[in-house]
Amino acid sequence: MNRNVDTRRAPQPSGESSSGHPRRRASFSRVRPVTRGLTAVALAGAVLAAAVSPALARPHASTPAAAPVRTTSAHILVNSKGRTLYVFAADTKDTSSCYGQCAAFWPPVLVKSGVTPASKIAGIRGTFGVATRTDGTRQLTYDGAPLYTFSGDKKKGQMNGQGLVASGGYWWVVAAAGK
Repeated sequence: MNRNVDTRRAPQPSGESSSGHPRRRASFSRVRPVTRGLTAVALAGAVLAAAVSPALARPHASTPAAAPVRTTSAHILVNSKGRTLYVFAADTKDTSSCYGQCAAFWPPVLVKSGVTPASKIAGIRGTFGVATRTDGTRQLTYDGAPLYTFSGDKKKGQMNGQGLVASGGYWWVVAAAGK
């Protein structure tokens, strides 16, 4: 197996790695990792709260606390073929660090020379742009984060790269907050 590709799943975010060092987080303000099952957890909590019988609830005079979990409207970014888009935690703003073997597994989303992508898309917060790769090709960015697809996603809508640790960093599905 190739030593550059480690397909372990990333641990759930908790602020520290298993070695006790702070986890490195992507510095892109609107690019957020998506955790599978979060919606299911939020839904399960809502169902559980609704299932509590009023007869079992203790009345109290204090103001009820805000719900600890809530949902927001978000969009998973995909390319024109419906393939999920990812960001690489090791990248910096407008700069890809994924080349060679990495780019074979995580193909960058390239923009043809002479084409200027729309910087805004209706209904999606954030700005799209272009970063120049070391070989001169142009890569699409979202809020400065270079965008990629994953060779392990064979069908549209798949997110098999979510949370993988590969090529020296974490890979996350791009969830863009809706307006």
